[in-house]
Parts: sequence; structure tokens; C-alpha cells
Amino acid sequence: MTTPGSSDTFEWLPTECADERYPMQLIAGQAEWAGDSVRVPSGKIVNNGWGEIGSRHLVGEPQKPVPARVTLAWFSYTEDQFFAGTLELPHAELTALFRAGFKDPLTGNRASWDKLIVGMGLGGWTSAWLAGSGHVRAVASAQLEPTQRDWSEVLDNPDISRATFIGSKLRARLSDAQLRAHAKHGPPVSAWPKYARRYRWRLHVEGVQVPLHVSMRSFNGERDTYDFARQPPPDELHTVPKQLQITWLTRGAGKLLTKIALDEQEVFGAFDKACTAGADTPTPTLRIELGPRNRVSISVGPKDGPISLTRAKIELLSLPE
Repeated sequence: MTTPGSSDTFEWLPTECADERYPMQLIAGQAEWAGDSVRVPSGKIVNNGWGEIGSRHLVGEPQKPVPARVTLAWFSYTEDQFFAGTLELPHAELTALFRAGFKDPLTGNRASWDKLIVGMGLGGWTSAWLAGSGHVRAVASAQLEPTQRDWSEVLDNPDISRATFIGSKLRARLSDAQLRAHAKHGPPVSAWPKYARRYRWRLHVEGVQVPLHVSMRSFNGERDTYDFARQPPPDELHTVPKQLQITWLTRGAGKLLTKIALDEQEVFGAFDKACTAGADTPTPTLRIELGPRNRVSISVGPKDGPISLTRAKIELLSLPE
């Protein structure tokens, strides 16, 4: 939403996020523009999900200029390391997105981008997204540098050792399986850039029931929703899907919801194999089919040689009428 008579201020709030498996604590953060800034909520340990909305504080004026950069300092609990630096934002692109907004595919109404999400990743990787009405769009990323800071910025209590405090927070926030993986392998810092990989693919959903809507959360933090009748998925998608939720209309006019959580290793392996052919080859398809007895099958690739995805976790729920 723009200020009447103005073309360069919009209503938005900053917020923070981190991957579910890697708790982070923002020590300090500022979204900056010429001559001013607004504070990104800090001090809280977060592992709410990459690209997810975190803390929201009503800070500054409701209407703000488009930010030019974000300065950050955070502590990574699984790495026992501080990171700090500046993430430059694409000012012209952000301005265009704020001005245009987007069409909500479920309501048909115009919606606005009203959150600037800042993410803290492994190895100093940071990303920024715009979010609004359930949609999330990646706009910038960079790798910041490790740094040394006073431990009292995390915990100002000399009676508790750094190692003890870190261990207690990890045990409180991670599952037993995640703790075992961390103890065995450590944080997979070198693998982090893969989440930003982009491929050329399309989505096809079919079955014994009629697909109505699909919501897709990607590994790079983006989130999109499509209405198969009014605003279907585009002919070409690029981010690697992490979770999908598909709403179906049954023959009895009821509704079903399929929740799909793709296995990270399996889906990246399949996309690497299926989506790296030459530009003159047909666009690979992620195919989701709801068969008899509501059995779900998932594959990626060409129709005559697809790669089956068998390790996905699938839930099927009946929705209230």
C-alpha cells in the first residue's frame, strides 16, 4: 500500500528467520535507506523455517521508503560462530514489486507485499524475501563474513559456560534425530548454496479427484499458491519444491487435502538428473497423481522415463465442508 501522493513509501515490516535445523540469534539488524533505518527484530533465538515470517515489532512509521540494504550480525548455534556484514538489496526491483503488488490467486483481489524477511543461514549465507498474503519472493542473497564479538551479546551471565548454554539451546530446539546428525556430521556448511539452485521444470497434477489449489514451499524459502482454474502454475518453474499442499474436489463435492514433504536428498538428486539436459529437450515435469483409493504417486522427468520419488512423506486429510 502506498502513501497517497507518494510513489516511494510503502507499508511494510522487517522480520527474521532461520532454517528449522539450525537455530540462529540475530544480535543486531537494520534495514537502511538514505538517511534513516528501521530495526530488524533481534535478540530472539529462531529456527522458524527458511523464508518464514518470524518476530514482528511495530517499529518506525507504518509507511517506509524502500530499503537499500540490510546490515546484520548474528550468532549461529550449530556452528558456534558469529557472522556480520551488509546485504545489498535491489532497490529498483523492490520498488517495482511494492508498486505492482500481485493478484491473490484464491480471491482474485490485489494483494500487497508487506513484510521484508531476512534469513540467517549456515556459513554466513543470508537471504532477503518480500512476503504478503501467503506468498514469499526471494530478492537478494549474499555470504557474510565470520567475525568475533563479545559473548555477552548472546548471554550476559559468566556463571554459565558458552558450551553449556549452546548445548542446552540445541537440545531444547532440535529433535533427537537432528541432534544425532549434528553430532555425527556437523553443520553441512558447504551444501548450503544448493538451496538457491534454479532449474527449468513444470508441474502437472492429476487424479481421480479434481485438483483445485496447490501451495508450494521451495527450498530457497519462496512460497507460491496457484488456482488450477483461475491462475494455474506457469509453464516454467525454477525453484526446487520442498513441500506441497494440494486441495482436491471429490466426486461427492467434498474436499481433500494432500500434504507432501519431499525428501531433500531424493528430490535434489532427481532434479539434478532430470533438469540439466540441453535447452532443446522437453521441459521436465514434476508429476503428482492421486490414484484409486487416494494413493499418491510422485515423479520427475519426461513422461517416458520419469524418476519416481518414493521417500516423500504424504498426508491425506478430509477438509470440513
